[in-house]
Amino acid sequence: MENLNPMRHITKCRRKNYHQPFKYVPKELLTEILARVASSSVTDLVNAKACCKEFLEAASEDYIFERVTLDSFPVIPWKISYRVSSFLERCKKSGNPEALFRQGMIDFFSALKHDSGLKMLERAASKGHVEATYVYGILLVCHGAELRNKGVKLLSDLKRSKSSLVITECRKKVQRITWGMWVNNYVVGIGPAQEEEYMKKRKTCSSCNSKLAMCSFTTDQSKPRAGWTSSDEDFEDDPFSCDSCLWDLEATLFCKSLRSGSYRL
Repeated sequence: MENLNPMRHITKCRRKNYHQPFKYVPKELLTEILARVASSSVTDLVNAKACCKEFLEAASEDYIFERVTLDSFPVIPWKISYRVSSFLERCKKSGNPEALFRQGMIDFFSALKHDSGLKMLERAASKGHVEATYVYGILLVCHGAELRNKGVKLLSDLKRSKSSLVITECRKKVQRITWGMWVNNYVVGIGPAQEEEYMKKRKTCSSCNSKLAMCSFTTDQSKPRAGWTSSDEDFEDDPFSCDSCLWDLEATLFCKSLRSGSYRL
């Protein structure tokens, strides 16, 4: 007999789909939702996976591991479970920028796997990872020749696009990482120059002298120079310095910090 109560039929349909709210949602959309959740909190991602079968299946996509935040995991994993180790390895294989950056730092500065470390840092930088761009740029400046010009451009573009404050943040993060590892690669590329050598070079730099001549405040010689200032990690831009000299000094101080743990010359 035909059902004469349409409301009863609708109620049954609602009850049937009540526990499967995402059954008909496209998997691509579920993956994007989880990726945004993962980018802010691993805990929220775990909770979302436990929510329903659809989220659990979507969470296995590489795209999720590429976007997930690693803030709650130590940079140097001295003691971690197999489950966490497998998770971090999956993030690295999926191209997670932070995972690539961390592995690059460990390989280059601690494990003495220079080629592997440089490639990891380059991959992370190509994905827009700020700290990886900073370190990779510094390493290129230290290596000189054509790579030096590429490094100068990377660092200059980073400063222009983000402001000088981002360099300070990069310094702080690099410091936290290097303090937590055994640094075996103290001298990078050609090695750090002395401050006197930098100042001599700057005095003969036509670009720096042109900037100095055009500035109406050149009589004030008491203004601090660019570099790692009295508060160590704080970066202070130098309006009188060209990009080449500015990043030469930055590379010098970066290498100095690896040897001594101090950012002051």
